[in-house]
Amino acid sequence: MKRHVESNSAFRENILSASKNNFSRVILALDLQGSSQSQLLRNGKKLIEKTAPYICAIKLGRPTVLNLGMEKTRTLIATSHTNELPCIIDDKLGDIDDVNLAISRAYFELGFDGIIVNPIAGWKGGLEPVFTLAQTTGRGVIVLVYMSNPGASEVYGQLVVRNSRGKPRPQYVIFAEKADLWGADGAVVGGNRPEIVKKVREKLRNGIHIYSPGIGTQGGEVLRASNAGSDFFIIGRSITRSSDPEHAVQKFARQSVS
Repeated sequence: MKRHVESNSAFRENILSASKNNFSRVILALDLQGSSQSQLLRNGKKLIEKTAPYICAIKLGRPTVLNLGMEKTRTLIATSHTNELPCIIDDKLGDIDDVNLAISRAYFELGFDGIIVNPIAGWKGGLEPVFTLAQTTGRGVIVLVYMSNPGASEVYGQLVVRNSRGKPRPQYVIFAEKADLWGADGAVVGGNRPEIVKKVREKLRNGIHIYSPGIGTQGGEVLRASNAGSDFFIIGRSITRSSDPEHAVQKFARQSVS
């Protein structure tokens, strides 16, 4: 398959614009749970309003959407957009093509600007329609290359032999090459593994950005990840569970552009 599509999506332009305007490369991971839908919405809006001047995007996980419900998720996305921040859904989408298309279309109709997908589904009969839909609607697709949890090495770090003559290569290297080949807008690599970030950066062309979770609570450091090649830093609990979220996000924002 010869593809190598360079993406110039509105999503990519918008996140770069927000980053420039707010002097920040921090993405707020907004994980909401444990209260009524109305209270979760109030909490989410409050966190966005406190942190909006110091971040460049919002990321919602699938549990947040399930906990909020579709109507209140739409309201929270609108709050993000009011503050000129793109909103990413972290679904780690990875099913057959019809299911992937239906899910991604539903997310985009809710107002999400980008989606995180799992490359394990492959291209043909897997993620192809998601990329096609995103490219025709100006949305972004970010490919999961290496997770930030300790067990990620079991799969993303495993050595893979593609054929009888091939040499063993780490799974994450192959995933990074797929992100590049498919014309993704970004690649997710845990920022608490700067050595992996560096190796993935070497594989990415076409202006593909590296999005790094695992900062703060999971041990990653903004400066180390940035020096290794991370472009954006997905930070949740270190901000949302802080006694002073505004002060916490300001600190991370300064580090992200230093």
